[in-house]
Amino acid sequence: MNYYTDANLLQMNLHQNLEKKAGTRYAPFGKYTLIYFIDDLNMPKLDDYNTQSAIALLRQHKDYEHWYDKGKLIQLQIMNTLIVSAMN
Repeated sequence: MNYYTDANLLQMNLHQNLEKKAGTRYAPFGKYTLIYFIDDLNMPKLDDYNTQSAIALLRQHKDYEHWYDKGKLIQLQIMNTLIVSAMN
């Protein structure tokens, strides 16, 4: 992550390595578990509402195991993923 990372960019990068399994379920290719390593977690700038939208997206994914497709406005179930992060 860097100063210019927002939720849209992060979601696009996280979604690249997933494939559609059934319906709205997405998971890594095959039967593997995908581990996301996110460096400099504290770097995104605050938006107009004094939040870091990229970190809010990661929190939503961790809490509820889904995020929303902005084009179709549907909920996407994200399965078999882990998030590992580091900060300064």
